[in-house]
Amino acid sequence: MKKKLFYITAIMGATLFGSCSKFLEEKSQSEVIPKTTVDFRELLMGSGYYPSQEPAAFLYFMDDDVEFNSTFDNGSAVGSSTAKMYYPAFSWQPFFVDYNGLGDPVAQDPGTTGYATYYAWIKGCNAVLDYIDDAIGTQAERDRVKAEALAVRALYYWRLVNLYGDPYNSNPNGLAVPLKLTSTIEEVPTKRATVKEVYDVIVRDLREATRLMDPMPVVRTDYHINQPAIHILLSRVYLFMENWEGSVAEADKAFEQGSRLWDMTQLTAAYLHNYSNPEVEWLYGGSTQPDQSTYIPSNHLLGMFDENDARRKYGFGLSNQNVNYVLVSKLATGVDLRQSIRTSEAVLNRAEANVQLNQLTPAMNDLNALRRYRIPNYADENITDKAQLLQAIRDERRKEFCYELFRWFDLRRYGMPSISHVYKAEPGQPDQTYVLKEKDPMYVLPFPNSLLIRNPALEQNPSAKMGERPGN
Repeated sequence: MKKKLFYITAIMGATLFGSCSKFLEEKSQSEVIPKTTVDFRELLMGSGYYPSQEPAAFLYFMDDDVEFNSTFDNGSAVGSSTAKMYYPAFSWQPFFVDYNGLGDPVAQDPGTTGYATYYAWIKGCNAVLDYIDDAIGTQAERDRVKAEALAVRALYYWRLVNLYGDPYNSNPNGLAVPLKLTSTIEEVPTKRATVKEVYDVIVRDLREATRLMDPMPVVRTDYHINQPAIHILLSRVYLFMENWEGSVAEADKAFEQGSRLWDMTQLTAAYLHNYSNPEVEWLYGGSTQPDQSTYIPSNHLLGMFDENDARRKYGFGLSNQNVNYVLVSKLATGVDLRQSIRTSEAVLNRAEANVQLNQLTPAMNDLNALRRYRIPNYADENITDKAQLLQAIRDERRKEFCYELFRWFDLRRYGMPSISHVYKAEPGQPDQTYVLKEKDPMYVLPFPNSLLIRNPALEQNPSAKMGERPGN
């Protein structure tokens, strides 16, 4: 029998996974049973939508766009608490999922890698979806709230399946994460669904969301996911599934609904990804960049940009005039930590999918169009070799979305290539190089041990058995 779990206040993760017999559990100081569509819209914003945090921000340290700044302030970063805090993720140590950043194992909450937090938000979406059909209001109001809940839940499951499951294009039948699609409290431990099963739910939810919302007027700049953003997200999902035709079709729909590119060549100052950027279709909470100087953008990434590229000139900058390291300035810090789904992704999804369909001319057109809006006085290119064009598009994607939780997931679907990080543990010690091998097990994260204790049906990933990764 279902138990109503309606809380207008946010459902946060510190009390999650209190026992293995309950998949999720929330506590609140006040309980209000929603009745109207306005109530449910508030419930979704409070317990289903992203707040101002990003549970997977640790991915900033794991891809090939970051490096350790051992020269900062004459080497004072070496051996610092900040260096040590992020070292386990930076060196791909399996134990980082049980590490609280202070040198101690995590003993209380399996939220280190975002698992608990994402499921808390999924729970909020499920509470809305279970009862929105009976809410007081118009059918259009019910449809909009339902569509938003489906789309946001799909994003969370897309993150989870790409953190804890194999890439879809390498092993769709491998185990991923449990599927929880109602607010019912389970009395038995929950097993993992396969990668394909999770993706099937994601596609189903996004398709239903577009069916419900597409007939409505497009609303922008209100922090609610809208129709173009849903189509762009579905285009991304199809890209990862290698459903090239579907990816192109969904990107096209975003443009049909008014998505457009922003001419950044006219910029004269640093820019942020907020609603002043007309490419942004949906702005949602979450920092993807720690505000510190110890782990910084890699020289290799910075060297990929044209010297006149507005994304390089105004998207990165010195933190002040007395230092020589570069930070990402395109991402806001403080209370305005934000991520976005925006038009440039539709362009690059479509371009990459068209290359795979041997439609090189439209792919090249998209690549040139984006570059014209990023690089002043850009002269169109004509790349006719399929492999070269594919790499050019992927390089553009890397530049466009660096530090926005794209690169790690893209590396997985590119075949999980080998990458390396250089780290210095203490002053006077030699540099240590840590290598993530090709198709390394750590491309699929282990589950926190505390979570396995609470849910014994959750089968652990092979990465948990690797042992400490040595540096050379």
